[in-house]
Amino acid sequence: MLETTLGPWGVPGPSTAAAVSSSPLPSLHSPAEEATTAPLSLLGVGATGVAAAGQTATESATDTTSPASIGYQNMGQAASTSPPAFQTSPGAPAWKEKTAISTGSTTATAAGSTMASTTGSTTATTAGHSTATTATTPATSLYPFGVEAGDQEYVRRMVDFNSPLFKPEIGFPFGKSLRDVLYFTDNGQIIFPPTDNYVPTNPNPPPWGFTGRESLPMVAAFWDDADFSKGVGTTWYQVRATRSGLAESTKIEKYLKIPYVAKWTLKVTWEKAPAYPSRRDDTQTSTYQAVLSTDGSRSFALLLYQDGGMRWDYSRLAAANVLIGFSSGNGYAQNNELTKEPPAVKYRPDQHSNVRGLWIYRLDSRSRVNYRLQCLAWLDMEPAPATWNSQLPPCPCSRPQAELDPRYPDSSVRMLRTASPSPAGAGVRCLYQGGSLLEGWQERAWNTELEAFDWCCRRVGKPLFCARFAEKRPRVDCEGYVPPTPAGAFGDPHITTLDGLTYTFNGLGDFVLLLASDARTSFVLHGRTAQTGMAHATNFVAFAAQYISKTTTTVEWTLGSQDDIHVLLNNETIQFSYSQGEQDLFPGVLLVNSSSVTAVLDGSVAVSVSATSGILSVVCSLPDWYRSSTSGLLGVWDHDPADDFQMPNGTSIPVNSSEEEIYSYGMTCNLFTQPLDSPALNFTPFFLSRLRQENESQYELVASQCHGSKECIFDSLSTGNLALGLATQSLAADFQQRKTALNAFPPIITGDASITAFRTQKVTRQYHALGEGARFIPHLSPELNISENGTLIWEPRRTAPFTVSLEAVGSNNVSALLQLRFTLCRCSRSQDCDYSNTVTLGESSLQVLAACRCESGYSGALCQTPPDPCSQGCFPGVGCDPSSGCGPCPAGLTGDGEHCCGSACGYHSCPEGYCSNGGRCHLHPITCAPTCSCPPAFTDQHCLVAGGDFQPLPSLPRRSIQMMIRTLQNATAEEVNSTVCHWRGGLRAGHTLAHWQHEAAAAPPAPLSFPCRTDSDGFTFVVVSEFAYDSRGTVIRFLNEELPAAITGAFNGQRRRRREAGCCCFPSPVTVDELRDYFPCSLYGYKGYQLHYMGTIGFICISPCKMGFCQHGGQCQHLPEGPMCRCLPFSIYSPAGPRCEWLAISLAAFLGILLGALALLCLLFQGQAAAFWGLGGFWRRCFFECVFMLGDQSRRISPFLRTCRDTWDHP
Repeated sequence: MLETTLGPWGVPGPSTAAAVSSSPLPSLHSPAEEATTAPLSLLGVGATGVAAAGQTATESATDTTSPASIGYQNMGQAASTSPPAFQTSPGAPAWKEKTAISTGSTTATAAGSTMASTTGSTTATTAGHSTATTATTPATSLYPFGVEAGDQEYVRRMVDFNSPLFKPEIGFPFGKSLRDVLYFTDNGQIIFPPTDNYVPTNPNPPPWGFTGRESLPMVAAFWDDADFSKGVGTTWYQVRATRSGLAESTKIEKYLKIPYVAKWTLKVTWEKAPAYPSRRDDTQTSTYQAVLSTDGSRSFALLLYQDGGMRWDYSRLAAANVLIGFSSGNGYAQNNELTKEPPAVKYRPDQHSNVRGLWIYRLDSRSRVNYRLQCLAWLDMEPAPATWNSQLPPCPCSRPQAELDPRYPDSSVRMLRTASPSPAGAGVRCLYQGGSLLEGWQERAWNTELEAFDWCCRRVGKPLFCARFAEKRPRVDCEGYVPPTPAGAFGDPHITTLDGLTYTFNGLGDFVLLLASDARTSFVLHGRTAQTGMAHATNFVAFAAQYISKTTTTVEWTLGSQDDIHVLLNNETIQFSYSQGEQDLFPGVLLVNSSSVTAVLDGSVAVSVSATSGILSVVCSLPDWYRSSTSGLLGVWDHDPADDFQMPNGTSIPVNSSEEEIYSYGMTCNLFTQPLDSPALNFTPFFLSRLRQENESQYELVASQCHGSKECIFDSLSTGNLALGLATQSLAADFQQRKTALNAFPPIITGDASITAFRTQKVTRQYHALGEGARFIPHLSPELNISENGTLIWEPRRTAPFTVSLEAVGSNNVSALLQLRFTLCRCSRSQDCDYSNTVTLGESSLQVLAACRCESGYSGALCQTPPDPCSQGCFPGVGCDPSSGCGPCPAGLTGDGEHCCGSACGYHSCPEGYCSNGGRCHLHPITCAPTCSCPPAFTDQHCLVAGGDFQPLPSLPRRSIQMMIRTLQNATAEEVNSTVCHWRGGLRAGHTLAHWQHEAAAAPPAPLSFPCRTDSDGFTFVVVSEFAYDSRGTVIRFLNEELPAAITGAFNGQRRRRREAGCCCFPSPVTVDELRDYFPCSLYGYKGYQLHYMGTIGFICISPCKMGFCQHGGQCQHLPEGPMCRCLPFSIYSPAGPRCEWLAISLAAFLGILLGALALLCLLFQGQAAAFWGLGGFWRRCFFECVFMLGDQSRRISPFLRTCRDTWDHP
């Protein structure tokens, strides 16, 4: 029986206590926040026999006696049968499991105690007596691996190597965090680095095991120093991911007895991994696997060890500290029980646990909602937009347009959507800020997709997920938006046609207001009038609309006795509660009850009916595809009012016709549904001209009160009710205002919405607003300025989130917004910036890079950490110097300080002076060849040739702080001294500085152990303290810019009743330029190094060899006297000069060119000679005569030469 409690996310999770007695299930410990509570694990020592040093499990199996019971230490009882095979999805490689059973062991179990039995065992049980059980101890087998199993091989023939990075899209829950990246090493680790750029390989596990506070979260399958450099062993891996679940869940469900469906799994196999130092004929190797699995919320590690395959000779290891377990780095860790055992036990994990060679760990410390997984699962299920997004409209360009467009009913304060779905069930949702369109997107499942948007674009916090959401739900703007064209009838009916023509018609009966049709649909709107009291005028009392597409929809509005409206939909009464904004969606129609009752038919045709003073008014708008295909009292819609009075026979009357002629036209639209004796057939209205003739003075009085509105004058005179006339005037004015607002468009903003900046780089962008009188709304802040002419200047100074949109407003007071996206790169160098991988800060406009691409050995979140020889860790007991790396191996061992082993070199030692400039010499453990470990500045094998970067060791000034403190009560100088010294000593842990430390990724500068000097003046004390600079840019910036505020905040935050900080006086800080004098680059006596200041890295010495010192491809070496160039010839040139800056043509190249030219001339001469001797004798004689004459210009032209000339001219 398993007790459960409600986890921190509302999900039932394992409780801190579970019933164990007589239970077949393991005890499940709640994954606590700290390492003090053991995580969920399938573990325990299942055999008492121990293999001798160097002996395999198979060799020692005959001497092993099974224990009296197979139990889980602190975990309850294990399942006793072998794990089932992994079931795989079609086309996936099968990771099947085989089980080896060793037989012949005998177990005696007391009645009532926990039992473990296997298939085939024989058990005799007597109530209350002991139970004798003949049992077998199962051993797990590795999942199939290698090429046949679909694995990828990865091996590097070097002492240490890392795998490629794995980046599960859904993330990997580990401890309290959701990790993005992981990799495995040759040393049996799977590491979760903080960034892509920090991927160390530490071959030396800590002797004390995991504490839960390690800087590198990891799973240790078999962490110890391995060595694949001699060609022995390899590693394999396979990644499997699916949102529908993986069959690897079976093993976890079976052994942990919990429901589980894996969504992402990494299987790593270390095959025949040799211990360091390896040999080419090494056979004492180990083979094991780690399978990391997650369902997005929970995660597990399955560690499997090949039965008889763990063969390292632990007696020859320099430090037998193998570690199995994990650490999340945030307080959640587990060390395998074998870690405390002697080497003979802990180096043979294949021979232990209830299912021998199998451990299962739960890696997450709390259940969580994984919004990445929910977003990705939703994305996988969604088809391409082209299959459903045809015929979807754009968004209205402004909020007023959207509120007046009945196709977009108001559903919230900021968000509107289309009134009904498209034929494919899709729609459009539009989001507004103030009166401006912010963004819009298409929806496949109309009105049900806000949750998916929330997952992908808000909860995850990674713009990549929101971009993928946009691929499935394309963004829309207002390009192509066409406002609806309204027509209507008000009062004692005053009608405005679709083309804007206004007239009065007081017919009595049922009339065709509008007929419209196209190839697929048709629409009809009828209106019924009644006599207005006793007046010779009429007004509408009912309307009926019918829309025909694939189905037929009919809506009827009828005036009630209390100015209420009764609605029938397809002859069924619709009951409204008359709450403001009530909406009811029916098939093909949306009914909205607000100040009017609106029916939106098929999301395109809208009819709004309102009641005032016992009169119904109507406004109707049509989609654009009905243009030029309408008729009825609302006119012919073709943007030409001249033909609006078109009668059913096709003829028209002029728009300036008399009231009587217009009345006759209107009666042609009568449906004549009244009986023959109806008074309607004999009704004749009074026209405005007659009303004026009968009482001119009354007309003038009413005209002044109606401000000249003919509709108001007519209704007031015809009914004798001025209030009714004024109500009609208000309706008509409102109708015109609606038309004006619908056709008022905001400016169009042009310019790039994406802005990138490197650190504190100043960025300028120019935007333009197109539209009458358009201008930008200025924005002023310390970091961002936007001018009225559209010039944007961004000078990032911090990473606090902010939200800014570019706003432009036109002369019509309608504004447009452009959402800006600011991406800030905080990497140390611009070439390290990877703008494709960003993280949004909150829900703001600011994005920062998720990682930098570090080069040249730099690491850290911002590539701010120079190459560190101590980052890989040193052998236990070996110290590390930041400049030269690991120290020498402990006495009796040999190696480079990182890798140490027992020496096989006997009396061999390093030659004296083999390594220069502080380099450390060590012998290779196999070949005994001397090798140097050089400081960072040196690049050759003997630490002679410099060229690498290094941080100078300065003699730095101090930053003096003088603070004035006033006590509220009498206090002695000693008391103030003691308090301030105590406060200053704890400054490192202060909240303000701790926050700075997190932001700057560097420790704050510690205050010097400097005695506090206090001068007293009554209740006022002056305290002086000093802080030390160092080379890091973060420290320099902190001391120069942030220290005063940090000290004031820290002191006032920790002050007691008796004293408070008053004014503070801070001497001038030391600037970067002034600090340059304190950083010499002559640490090793090598001339020519240049001091540079690089952002968060700070001061660093760089060799000119790295800055193009040698030209024309010359090789640069930095020697003690400075950089030297070795000039290498290329092409036909031979560079020369101290920096290979001169170019000369080499002698060999010159001779080659000369000989080639002579050869070409010879060929040409031979060709000309052949042509000459091929001439006839006559022409050869002509040639020689010409030559002789040229040689002796005194000679006259001979007759023969004249003959030659005439023959040439006239052949």
